[in-house]
Amino acid sequence: MLNVLNDTLLGEIYEAAHIPELWPGLLDKLTAESDAWGGMLFTVSAGVTRWIASEATTPFFAQFLANGWMARNPLVERGVKRDHAGFLTDLDLFTPAELEAEPMYQDMRRLGGGQHVGTAINVPNGDTLVINIERRSGQSPFSRGDAERLDPYRPHLARAAMLAARYTQQRFENTVSDLELLGLASAAIGAQGAIIACNRRFEAMMPSLFKDGRGRLSIEDPVAQKVVFDLIDKSNASARPESVSIPIRAAGSDARAVLHMVPITGHARDVFTRAAHLLVVTPIGIERKLDLALVQGLFDLTPAEARTAGSIAQGLSVPETASQLGIAVNTVRAQLRAVFDKSGVGSQSELAALLSGVKSPG
Repeated sequence: MLNVLNDTLLGEIYEAAHIPELWPGLLDKLTAESDAWGGMLFTVSAGVTRWIASEATTPFFAQFLANGWMARNPLVERGVKRDHAGFLTDLDLFTPAELEAEPMYQDMRRLGGGQHVGTAINVPNGDTLVINIERRSGQSPFSRGDAERLDPYRPHLARAAMLAARYTQQRFENTVSDLELLGLASAAIGAQGAIIACNRRFEAMMPSLFKDGRGRLSIEDPVAQKVVFDLIDKSNASARPESVSIPIRAAGSDARAVLHMVPITGHARDVFTRAAHLLVVTPIGIERKLDLALVQGLFDLTPAEARTAGSIAQGLSVPETASQLGIAVNTVRAQLRAVFDKSGVGSQSELAALLSGVKSPG
C-alpha cells in the first residue's frame, strides 16, 4: 500500500468538493495514478443517472449509457453489495470465466474498455456515488495492488463527496429562501418529482394546492398534475428540458395559481444535484383591474398576445377584439391559439375564467 499520498492530488480532491466542474480533471489525476485510460463519476439513485467523466473516456461512457447498461449493471450491483470501504477490481467481483461470458463486459470490450477499478460511497442525500477508473481492453487487468494504491485516497474522496452533496442541497435551500424574500412560493423537485427543498410560502399552499406525496409532489388539480409529470418524463428523456407555466385550479375553492416550472440545467445540475426543476408559484388574487403586464409575465406571452388575452378576458369576441386592437381577425385567432398553448386552456371561456383574478389595484 502506498503510504505517502500525493499532496497535490489531495488538495484537488477537496477543491473539487467546492467546485463540481473540477471533478473531470480530478478523475484524470486518479487515472494517472493507475496507468489507466480515464475515469467516471456517477450517482446511483431511483430513476436517474447523473455522471461526469474524463475527456478521453466521455464518448466511451456515453455509449455505455446509451446501450442501457446502467439499468442492468452487475458490476455496480456486486460492488454495492460488497460494501467494501476501498477500491475493488473486476477480479474482486467476478471470476475470469464470468468476465468472459458477461454481456456487459463483452460490449465494453467492443467499445474499447472493459477493465475497471472502482469504489462506491454512500452520500448524505441518499444517493450512492461510484468512482470508476477504466483501462483499455488491451491493457492488463487491474490487480489488487492497483486497488490498494488508490485506497488511501478513498476517505478523502468520500469526505469531498459528502461536502459536495451538502453544498448542493444548501444551495437549493438558499434559492427557495431567497425567492420567499421576494414574496414567491417556491420548491425544488427531483427527477421523479420528490420535493428536495421548499419555502414557507410553498408550505402554506399545502394541502389546498399541493401535497408532499409519497416520493413525489402531488397537485390537487389533476390536469396540472398530469402536465407536470408528463413534462418531468419528457425532461428525463431529453437533453433539452422545457420551461412552462401551468394554471392550477383548487377543487372546491376559488383559489387559483400559476405554477412556473423551470429546469435546472448546465453547471447548476452537477453530479451531486438531486434537484431537476425549480417551481415558482404565483397566486392569482381578486383585485380590480386586469394587469396585462402580469398576464404577459405569468404565461410568457408577447405584448400582442397579452393584449388579445386581455380583450377576450373582458368578454369580447374575436371580431370585437380585432376591431378594438385594430388588427385582422386571423391575427387575433393566431395569437389566441398561442395564448391557449402557453396558458394551458382550451377555450375563450376557460381563458376568461383563468384571467379573472389576474388583476392589480385601482
